[in-house]
Amino acid sequence: MFPHSHTFVQRISFAQSYCAYPLPPALWPRAPSMTFTITTTTETSSTIEQRMLGSGPGLPPALPNYPAQSATTIDGSSAALFGLPFMVAGVFIGLAAFDVIQTRKHAPLWLIAILGAMFFSAGFFLFVHGIRGVIRKAIYTRKAAETPGQPWLFDFHWHPEGISFSAFNAMLGRLTGALVWNAFLVPFFWVGYTQRGAWPFLVIASVFALIGLIAWVRWAQMLGDLLRYGNSFLAYDEFPYFLGGTLRARLRAPRHLAAVNSLSFTLRCVQERYVTSGTGNNRRSQVVCYELYKDVATLDHDRLANFVGAEIPVEFRLPADKLTTSLADTPPTYWQIEAKGEARGADYQAYFLVPVYKKP
Repeated sequence: MFPHSHTFVQRISFAQSYCAYPLPPALWPRAPSMTFTITTTTETSSTIEQRMLGSGPGLPPALPNYPAQSATTIDGSSAALFGLPFMVAGVFIGLAAFDVIQTRKHAPLWLIAILGAMFFSAGFFLFVHGIRGVIRKAIYTRKAAETPGQPWLFDFHWHPEGISFSAFNAMLGRLTGALVWNAFLVPFFWVGYTQRGAWPFLVIASVFALIGLIAWVRWAQMLGDLLRYGNSFLAYDEFPYFLGGTLRARLRAPRHLAAVNSLSFTLRCVQERYVTSGTGNNRRSQVVCYELYKDVATLDHDRLANFVGAEIPVEFRLPADKLTTSLADTPPTYWQIEAKGEARGADYQAYFLVPVYKKP
């Protein structure tokens, strides 16, 4: 594979010879040369990934593995109704596991209990997520009528003094995802190990378990981030910020700042979309974050030394022609600052929403 796309042009002429003993030029027949153009293009892994996420030439770049604000691709009453059958199935499986409902069992009690818990947990999550969305939408509609033209008062639960980033919650979320992934594979391992001729289940489960190691590695990194730097807080100098103005804020220096070699602040305007790929039974939907705007400021180790135990100032000039924050929408659009520090051992990383709106 080539690192970049290349175009090769090969000209093939029948007026030449590649034999060991070429004929004299005078003996060659006078025939017009024929030229063929052979174009070969190769795609980088980044290009393929962007296309899979619904991006491409002329479109905003997608942000793989970016922490989205949307929990799922389904919201409101639709999510609540979609979750109900899973909750019912989970309750039924649980009752059957403990012989409240008499059924014939083809698996051990612990495995049936795991299946029931997985169905019920998925349904309960969707149901609560949907109900919260309905309530949030009702509050948004009411407050929008009470204070028109000031969406920062009801679009999100903003705190004028600033916003915190919980490294603990981020680590806990990653741990939960890794555990759910492994719990999902347990039934496949059991079938592949105990049932004659079911070895493909064992092979497939093993492959997916190896893929799941990526989540565990990422969890270990986030745990190291938490233990070394702790939680973070970004203080707003103003509330809100308006497009076309200046965004000034202050990051409370994390623990062990002296160990950070460089610290970069990336301001982004992010728009989430629900992207559906595949066809038929292979259709799947996912939340994809797209980068509509980006600006970066970097501090080296020498400049960071001046802020140990203090606050680190951050300043960006906001464009006037970009989208306003709309976190109440599904999917949302928002502005966010990513703080990322490179250090030996555990790196520092934190994300902060910032209230950037269109001036009324």
